[in-house]
Amino acid sequence: MLNERVSAAKKIAADLHQAEDAIDEAMIRIAQLAATLPTARRDTNMSAIVGQTAMSKVANALAAAGEVRQLLTDAHLALTVTQKEVGLGTRMFGAGVKPAAAKLRDEGSNDQAATEVAAAPFARAV
Repeated sequence: MLNERVSAAKKIAADLHQAEDAIDEAMIRIAQLAATLPTARRDTNMSAIVGQTAMSKVANALAAAGEVRQLLTDAHLALTVTQKEVGLGTRMFGAGVKPAAAKLRDEGSNDQAATEVAAAPFARAV
């Protein structure tokens, strides 16, 4: 049963990280577009009102992507709580670095007997 929970946790972690990476990539590309639009307007000597509606839409898209990213990070932290609730305690499911505020350690986890599972290296941190 523990192996099934660990396997499920690994799949969730992998999918979560792919989603986080995807939104970061989307934000990078939207930000690049947001920089290109006014640069192109300036480089072509167009009036400030040219393309303003499009620039506003792109700015709103970047803000919306930021909201999606916040929701994903909220889900990430919620999954950390769920991880403990299902008896997996504190584990690293990868190599990412978290800020100190995100480290929710539970020294009294109920799965300390499964040291071979806890010591297994994974691709990214949850």
